[in-house]
Amino acid sequence: MKEYLKILSMVLVITLAVYPIISSVQAQQIYDPRDKNIPPIPSDLKQFYNNFRQKHTPELVRFLLAGSWNKDTNKVAKDFFSIGNFMVVHDTGKLQINTSRLAENYLKDNVTNPLKAKKSITLQTGETLKFKKLDRLSTAELYYYYVRDHIFFPHSSNEGGVTNRIPGFNLLVTTTSERVRFPTETVAAGVGACADQALLLATLLYMDGYEVAIGTAPSIGTKNEDGSITWAGYHVCVYLKDEGWGIGRHELKDDEFGNKMDGKWIILDPINSPRHVQNMRMMGGGKVLEFGDDPAWLNIISFDDPLVGYALIDEKAAKEFSV
Repeated sequence: MKEYLKILSMVLVITLAVYPIISSVQAQQIYDPRDKNIPPIPSDLKQFYNNFRQKHTPELVRFLLAGSWNKDTNKVAKDFFSIGNFMVVHDTGKLQINTSRLAENYLKDNVTNPLKAKKSITLQTGETLKFKKLDRLSTAELYYYYVRDHIFFPHSSNEGGVTNRIPGFNLLVTTTSERVRFPTETVAAGVGACADQALLLATLLYMDGYEVAIGTAPSIGTKNEDGSITWAGYHVCVYLKDEGWGIGRHELKDDEFGNKMDGKWIILDPINSPRHVQNMRMMGGGKVLEFGDDPAWLNIISFDDPLVGYALIDEKAAKEFSV
C-alpha cells in the first residue's frame, strides 16, 4: 500500500509539473480525412492478435506503466522492442504463417496501394498533399502523413482512450483497449496511441524496404536541478534512415541489441498532428511536426540519456521470437 501511494504521489507531482507545458496552439477546425469504409480485419487475424497480447500482457503493462519508480527500465524497454519488432515484421507478411500474409494483404489493399495510386494524401487541415511522381522520399512522406493525419490519437473513452479529471493525468494512462495494437488493427480502427502509430508507420516503411527503427523516450516528466528526470510513461516514435535526401541529421550509436545504426537518421513522431498537438502533455510541449522536423522533447532529452532508446526492425529476430 505504501509503495502504491508513493507511486501515485509521484505521478501527481509529475502531472502538475508538466500541466503548464501545454501547446499554445489554439483550437482550430480539424477536418477528418479518414476513410469511413475501411473493412474489419479477418477473424483469424483478430484471434491471433488477441492470443498474442494475452500471452505478453505482463511485458506490455510494465512498459505502459514504466517510470522513475522502475528498477530496470532497460529490460522493460528491451522487452517492448522485441514485442514491437515481432508485431511490425508479422504485419509486413515476412513470417511464414497465414496470419502474416493476411495482415500484409490488408495493409496493401487499404493503405499502401491506394496511396501509391493516388500519389496524394488529404490532411487534417483539409489540404491535400500531392506528388507528380513517387520516389523513395515522397513515398516515405506519404506514409508519414497517412499515420499523422489519418490515425487519430484517442482523446476520449469512445475513441478507445481513458479520461481522467486530473489535468494531464489522462495521457499517462491513455491507450487503446488492446493496450498496444498491431498495425493492421490501428488501420481498421483509425485510432491509435503513440505506440500504435509508431508501429504502423514502421510497418509501412519496412514493407517498402526502408531501414527503420522503433524509438522510446520519456512521455511526461520534469527535469530536476541535478539534471536527472523524474518521469512517467514511455513515448514511442520511429527512426528512419536518410537515403541521401539531406534531411537526416542524427548520428546514432548501436541500438539496444548491438545492431549498427550507420548513416544519418530522421525522427518521425506522428502523434504531433494538428488535431492532437493542442492536447499534448509531452515533455517539452507539442508542436505540429512536418516530415523531418525534430520533436520538442529532443530539446530536453539527449540521445545519451539512458531513458532514450531505439532498436532496428530485425526480421531475423522476429522469426526467432517466441509467439
